[in-house]
Order: sequence, then structure tokens, then C-alpha cells
Amino acid sequence: MKSKSGLKSADVSFSLDLTERDVNRRRVNRVMTRVIQLSALLAVIPLIGIVLVVASNGLPGLSLEFLTNSPTDQPRGILNAIQGSLIMTFVALLASAPIGIGGGIYLHEYASERTMRVGELVIDVMLGVPSILAGLFAYFALVPIIGHSGWAAAISLTVLMIPVVMRTTQEVLRLVPVGLREASLALGVPRWKTTIFITCRTAISGILTGIVLAISRGLGETAPLLLTSQSSNDTVLDLGSRMNSMTVTIFTWAGSPDPQFVTQAWTTALVLFTMALVLNVLVRFKTINSRVL
Repeated sequence: MKSKSGLKSADVSFSLDLTERDVNRRRVNRVMTRVIQLSALLAVIPLIGIVLVVASNGLPGLSLEFLTNSPTDQPRGILNAIQGSLIMTFVALLASAPIGIGGGIYLHEYASERTMRVGELVIDVMLGVPSILAGLFAYFALVPIIGHSGWAAAISLTVLMIPVVMRTTQEVLRLVPVGLREASLALGVPRWKTTIFITCRTAISGILTGIVLAISRGLGETAPLLLTSQSSNDTVLDLGSRMNSMTVTIFTWAGSPDPQFVTQAWTTALVLFTMALVLNVLVRFKTINSRVL
């Protein structure tokens, strides 16, 4: 009887300890949940503030004429700046996307451990390099040969966009389950087909996200374009000559003593922000639909 009562008392004390432990865990969980929610809110507040400030200052100057006219027209517009930014970024994307995706696939799928570490170090260094250094590279290496032109600007943007695509591709490939590769290889599928049709297809949404991040960086760069393509008031579609861009236009107009130029700089920033936002939303919508299908 004593042993049974002793066991019962031990069970009761254990259940009480377990209950107190669960209560403490729940309390700590609630506290940490609130801390995480507060951290997320603090991270979003600056973004919301930027959006509100840009929209409040840029909307007064937004009009159809502003989007379809050139700086030499009356009223002034940024059509040539929009065209220049899109052309130079698109050309840079045509070069950076294949190189970045191919490099990321090689580092993750085929490179040795030592090569992968060296490659990751090089990517980290390139990601941390200020954009002005890419502009200086193009200014001293390319401008003396091809002059101030859209080609020099596109090459400098390519240097900045390649590591973004490469690192994103490498990271998303790591998220693909190893079992998918093993199952494909076990069925006799060649490794290159497994990489393209199984691994990359599974990680396509992440690869597209990396491409969008690279495009956003290319659209938002100013320093390389100041040193390479510089600016032009004419509507120029030839990459062999100087081309205008939205970031250079913002830089030029923001420093003007004329309040109207400052307002138009805010409006140009709003247009640039909207273009990047629409691009991100379209890619997200596409990847969500592909997952559903």
C-alpha cells in the first residue's frame, strides 16, 4: 500500500511539474511571438514610410504628358529616360541571367567542395562591392574604347547583376529535396537532364525571383550610369550613343533649385518604384499559378 501511495504521489507531482512546464513554455512562446511580430512591424514601417513619402511628393507631378514627352518638350517628360533604363537593363539581363543561372547550377551541382567555397567567396565579394566600382571599371576599361554609351552602361550593370542571379540560383537549388535527384538518377536519366528538368524546374520560382532582384538592382543603379551612359535630352534608342535613364534624371533634377524640377524628380522616383513593384507582382503571380497547375 505504501509503495502504491508513493507511486501515486510521484505521478501527481510529475503531472504538476509537467503542467507548470507547459505553462512556462506557452508563456515564453507568446512572448517570443509578440517579439517577432514587433520586429516584423519595425522592418515594414520604413518601407511604408518610403512609399508614402514618394507617393505624396510624386503624385502631384504625374500626368500622361510626363510619361510620353521628352525633357525638351513642353511640358517636360521622361519618355527617353524610361526607354533608356529599360533598354540598358534588358541588355544587361540578357548577359547576366544565363551566366548567373549557369554559374549557380555549376557551383551547386558539379563543382568540388573547394571550388564551391572559392566561388561563394567571389560571389560574396562581388555582392559587397559598391556599384561605383563597377562604374569606374567600365569608365576606365570601356569608355576609352567605345565612349560614353549605353553599351558601357549595360556592361557595368551586367557586372552588378551576375552575382545576384548566381547566389539566388545556388541558394534555391539547395532547397530542392535530394530524393528528387536520386529518384531521377535511379531511373537512368542522365545527370544533365536531371539538373535541367527536375532540379531547375522545381526551383524555377526561386530562380525567377533572383532574376527580378537583379532587374530591380539594374533599374535602381545611378553611379555606373553617371560614369558611362551619362545623360541625353533626346530620345535615343541606339546603345552606341549616350542614353538617358530614370536614376540619372532623378539625380539631376533633385539637385535643382527649381521646385518644379524637384517635384518631377519625385514623380520619376514614383514611376521607377511602380515599375519595380509591378514586375515583382507579375513574377509572383506567375510562380503561384505554376505551383497551382
